[in-house]
Amino acid sequence: MDRNAHYEELKELARNMRERHDVQTARLGLREVRQIYKAEKVDIHYWPLPPKIKAIYMCDDGYCSVAVQKKLPDEPKLFALVHELKHHYMDQEVVMDGGMYCGDYNQNEIIEIGAEVFAAEFIYPEEEFAADIALLGIGTWTPEDVVHLKRGCKAKVSYMYLQKRLERLGLIERGQFAKVKFKKLEEQLYGVPFYKRKHQRH
Repeated sequence: MDRNAHYEELKELARNMRERHDVQTARLGLREVRQIYKAEKVDIHYWPLPPKIKAIYMCDDGYCSVAVQKKLPDEPKLFALVHELKHHYMDQEVVMDGGMYCGDYNQNEIIEIGAEVFAAEFIYPEEEFAADIALLGIGTWTPEDVVHLKRGCKAKVSYMYLQKRLERLGLIERGQFAKVKFKKLEEQLYGVPFYKRKHQRH
């Protein structure tokens, strides 16, 4: 299998599914994804899954569902749910035959990376992201730039998502900001969020 060609096909699938469900990047959130799941007749269940498992796609005798880690923050939860949509669209037969366990990268590397590629493109298409980044006119990226990007980003994505996108576009080196604690840096630049201040008072 030509991996690059396969991943490009998954990107195209993601764009087609965005069009099918009238997805707009700035408006895509958990509520919209739940509506997509309803349209696709896939149930969502919130389970206390093991820490390393964010979500699991299951399909048996025509009944399809996804179990998702309830305690996940919104952005990783959104990504996980869209990740599982790829399994629904592409991997039902493998799942029903018991040949796939979501999250097992050693056994299903191409399938799992493909789901990540699909989710990344579905949430914030690379071409759209590149166009938005170009408007910023940033030459050499700093951790502070990534924080400002995150704060003003129209898509609901994580710091890890933004780093991977910037790496893919060649704007930063792979792993360049791996040691940066972005949440802490964000608080230094923008202050501690209200909900944290309230918790600290109590």
